[in-house]
This record gives sequence, structure tokens and C-alpha cells, in this order.
Amino acid sequence: MRDHEYYASRDDRLLRYPEARRLDQTRWIAISAAPDYLQTYAGQVAVLTAANLLGRMSRRVVLDIPAIAMVASLPWAEHDLRAFALAQMQAADPRGDYRVRQAQEGDHILHLGASGAPVITHGSGWLAYHGPSSSPLPLDDSANPVGAALAVIAAAARLAVNGFDCGPQTPLQLNAFDWTHQIGPTPPMPSCPDLGSLWTVGTGSVGTTILYFLTLATRKFSPALFDGDKVKRLNITRSPIFADSDVGASKVMVTANHLRACGIADVVAEPKPLHESRRWLDREAGTPDLVIAAANEHNVRHLIESQFPPIQIYGTTGKNWQASVIRHAPLIDPCSCCLFPEATYAATACATDAEAVSDKSEQIDASLPFLSFAAGLMAAAEILKLHVPGYVMKPNRAVLMTKPDLRLVRAAVPFRDGCTCQTRSETVHAKMIGESRFAGLSISA
Repeated sequence: MRDHEYYASRDDRLLRYPEARRLDQTRWIAISAAPDYLQTYAGQVAVLTAANLLGRMSRRVVLDIPAIAMVASLPWAEHDLRAFALAQMQAADPRGDYRVRQAQEGDHILHLGASGAPVITHGSGWLAYHGPSSSPLPLDDSANPVGAALAVIAAAARLAVNGFDCGPQTPLQLNAFDWTHQIGPTPPMPSCPDLGSLWTVGTGSVGTTILYFLTLATRKFSPALFDGDKVKRLNITRSPIFADSDVGASKVMVTANHLRACGIADVVAEPKPLHESRRWLDREAGTPDLVIAAANEHNVRHLIESQFPPIQIYGTTGKNWQASVIRHAPLIDPCSCCLFPEATYAATACATDAEAVSDKSEQIDASLPFLSFAAGLMAAAEILKLHVPGYVMKPNRAVLMTKPDLRLVRAAVPFRDGCTCQTRSETVHAKMIGESRFAGLSISA
């Protein structure tokens, strides 16, 4: 396959997206970092996120950082950060040009850290900043990946929207704890929280991104994975897990192998859609603790809601350059069928833009790499917050708009008249979820 055919296939979903365009593939992107930031957990998460995402957006990326061992909090502790990030980019795009060298004149520089360049990208704890030096963020030395990764995603989104040589960047502050632009004290994330049993329905772009960012914070959870699809080349640019060598393999098995390599031994992999899974259809009361509902096909929302599910948290991408995180706490929030009515194939404004084919058997989703990363990170953040004492997501949906510039909007999912959640038995539902880890968000003590 010639290069132009390869990249046309690889970028298929990006090119379907309204008004989207590739970055100038003749320009180099150089990732650099302040030495003190590079020594920290947050700084290393920023490097990993930047290499992973930008390597899927550009064919020419250089790492202008020294060799350094990864910190103990990361799954790949003691591995060389630079070598690991470089190998990650090369695996995702073996035809790209990824190098280690100093930044040069003409490179677009993404500088990570609180200072050290005219424009910086900095994250700490739940907070993110992108703009002129220096960063206003307070120090948070907890092993929280959210702010660092969000800052990088914001910088990548601005690059995609504005292009290279877009001039000075206005200061951007993001608070991922309350989904506002206010910078202030935020509670620390508990170290290595135990998330319990997480069942992920759909291991495509957003589903794998959620799991990727969760593993950067903790390996204390038991995942079950459900998806009948195989990896296609067009999936690679929107997932931080899939590599070019995975094309043709089961999405579930590739994801399971990644989780095991991160140190999660208790992984259940079901390479089938949810409606074919006896594990789901015959599930016992109290299981799982949380559902990550990252699939849309086979009327999966109705199937989940008809089986008295526990709390659901997931991310979606939209056709208007936005990403969202959504929570459905049963008996409290509107359910997913309020947002995705039964038999609806085209997504709502907060969901993946979909073109249904004539026989309604397949969805063609058009999305952008940084939107999938944003949606997955936002969902991972909400899952991690479940362990912050007294925290409840209010309202139950937050949206990150990326065009014309980044802004956060909080907008509750409304109840839909006639939805199934208004007629199901609260007694039965309470019994089904009563022993699950996060039942307290739905059932009063």
C-alpha cells in the first residue's frame, strides 16, 4: 500500500468530520519539558500524553527531552520515559518520522512545565493551563494524571483548530474537578484508589482512552471488556492503545493485553457485543460496581437500562468539535435512554456524529483524535473522583467545546417523557445495585 493510500485509510474518520483538516504534515512538532517538571509524575504523564496524541495527529514529531526513568507511580516504572514514548509513536505509525533531537528553528514547540518557554503547557492535580509563561497553578504532587493530560489535550486541540503559526495564545485555565475555568484549591486524589469491578461496554476510541488514563492513576480495579469488533486502521488515530500491528485483531483482546501489561491481572475479555454475553444477561445483584458505556450499536443503551444497571460514567464526542462526560446514577439521574432514545442511530449533540447506512446495521462515526482523548480523560476523571469524600458530579454532564476556542459548559441531561426509567421498579433496581461499591450515590444510607 502506498503512503497516500495508507494515510487516506488511517485518517478516514478525521476527513469525514465537518470542517476538519489534517495538520501540515511537512512541519515538525517538538516536545520539550522543563527539567523540574520532567522529574514529576505530572510531567511524565504530560510527556506520555503528548507523544501518544501528537504522534497520531502528525507524522513528524521529535522528543527534545533527556533520558529519564519513569516514576514509581506509573505502570511502566523504571522504563526510560523517552524511549518508551518514542516506541509508542513508532508503533502507532511505522511510516511516520519520530526522532530524538533538540528543537530547531521552524519546529512547532510544545513546552511542558510551569515556565521555560514563551508558551507553556502545564498541569497539576485537577488543574490545567495553556498559554504565556508562567503558570498560575498551585503545586499538587499527588499521582493524579488528569490536569497534566488535560493541558496537553487542550494544546493539541488549539493546534488542530488554529493551525501552526497561529500567533500568541491567550491564557487558558481549566478545572477538571468542577469543570469550570476557576483556579483554586481542589482536594487531592487518594493514592491508588480501588475502583472495584468496572465493566466496559465498547473498547473503541473512547472506551480504550478511559481505561488508558485510569491505569496511569491506579491498577486496583477488575475490568470486564465487551466488544465484538476488530481493530481497523482508522481506529488507530483515536485510541491511545491501538497500534498499527493490531489491525485485524479483536479490540477486546488488544485492550486486555494492554491492561495486563500495565499490571492488571484480573481482566475478563469477551470479544462479543453485550447482547450476546451471558455474563451481562445473567449478572448477579451487586455486580458490577460501575459500567463504562462506550458503545452505541445494537441498541445497547436500551439493553443496559433494561437490566437495572449500577452507576454509568462514559464520554462521548460530538459533531460540533466537542467532547462530553456523562453520568447516570440510577434512581437519581435521567438514564441513558433519556439521552439516547431507543432505535436512534444518529447521535445527539453530545454524542458521536454518526451516519447510519441504509440497512441500519452499521454506524460510521466521524471524530478527531483530540476529541476522543478529551472524552476519555473526562470520563476517567469522573471515575477517579468517586473516591474523593463527599464528591458528587453536579450537574450530571460536562462539555468541553474546542472551537473557536476551548471552554467548559455544564449542562444537565434532562429526563425524557415516557422513558423506561420512569416506569421501572425502584425496589428491584435498589436490590440489584445495593451491594455495589458506589450504590451510595443512588441509595440513601
